[in-house]
Amino acid sequence: MLNVSFRTEELKNVCTRIEEAQSQFGPHAAAELHELLAEAESFLTTDELIDFRDGEFLEGDSLSFSFGSHYRAAFKAVGENLPRADNGSVAWGQVRRIMLIEISQ
Repeated sequence: MLNVSFRTEELKNVCTRIEEAQSQFGPHAAAELHELLAEAESFLTTDELIDFRDGEFLEGDSLSFSFGSHYRAAFKAVGENLPRADNGSVAWGQVRRIMLIEISQ
């Protein structure tokens, strides 16, 4: 199972309390955010989530997923000695821990 953590207590509250998410993003986007997180935790590795949700690779060890009509959730691979592909990029098929680092419009 993919393990999702949160960079701040505020992000954790928004992602674990639907009322907080609805207050900040509205009911539709809040439901999609919570669905994204539930889907993430249902997969074994990050690449499965990337394929399923059409993730976008960001600079470094990060990626993002859209939710709602205009929000993005950015995640970072977590761990010491992250698995790397031959080209030096993260081997997402071996990453089992990600951290939500930002939600933006």
